[in-house]
Amino acid sequence: MKKLISTIVIIGFLWVNLSAQTPEVLKSDGISAETQEQYEAAAKAFEAAAKAFQAQNIVDTVCIYHAGANYARINQHEKAIPFLQESIEMEYNVGRASRLLADAFFGLKDLEKAEAVLLAGKSNVPEEEFEFDKKLAYLYFNSGQYEKSAEIFEKVVTQDPQNKNYLYLYGFSLERIKKYKEAMAVFEEMQQLFPDDKRARKMKGIVLFELTDERNTKEVANYESNQGAKLEDYINTKKRLENINAGYEKARLLLEESLKDYPNDKQVIHTLYKTYKKQFKEAEAAKMKSRL
Repeated sequence: MKKLISTIVIIGFLWVNLSAQTPEVLKSDGISAETQEQYEAAAKAFEAAAKAFQAQNIVDTVCIYHAGANYARINQHEKAIPFLQESIEMEYNVGRASRLLADAFFGLKDLEKAEAVLLAGKSNVPEEEFEFDKKLAYLYFNSGQYEKSAEIFEKVVTQDPQNKNYLYLYGFSLERIKKYKEAMAVFEEMQQLFPDDKRARKMKGIVLFELTDERNTKEVANYESNQGAKLEDYINTKKRLENINAGYEKARLLLEESLKDYPNDKQVIHTLYKTYKKQFKEAEAAKMKSRL
């Protein structure tokens, strides 16, 4: 409550006094407000300072950048964009300004412009490639472009292999594009590094079911396509299926544990429903179906 009152007071004070202050004082006010995390007040002060400097035929790139950055922080995307674009054009803090500009476009649901800004920034500021790759990976992931997010998160994880969030999102992306074997390897690595992370166990259960089901389907299809199948082929196929289907039981145990941690997770519930169906556990499957 005190912080809110402080923000209102600062903003009100600024609006009353902006026109009467010199650009240097306005800039100082912006710095002070930003330091106190009063981002709306800071944005207005820096904007006023930039205009005041402009009236004196002075271009102050610090004020221009910080006006955009602070408007971006409070999700006033339309106001942030022109300042950030100008900052980039004037080659001031290009890397950070580009990433903030991409966030603004993403906030306005303009994914093409957000991607274009990040790719251009990555090219123009190669020393910040890792920062741009992180932004691109999140952009692709959050917009459901999992092929691209998997590709970029692979690079990100290589740079920062101990980051569990990057590992999780990389594995999740692989699962979404049905690269189950690769996804399983990622979640196993994640569980080894972070044994208490419940997300890794959950995704291991989900991916293990999907991987097992994929192998089961392929084995059955191979047998059924064999027009001249003999008794020996049937026996060998049955043995292979028994080995493959052991994965359903391992998946079930993981999923039942994960259901305790995530009782409303639809992906867990649906996968557990399918697992029970595969194991002919109709009563348990019915319970899961009722929760979908």
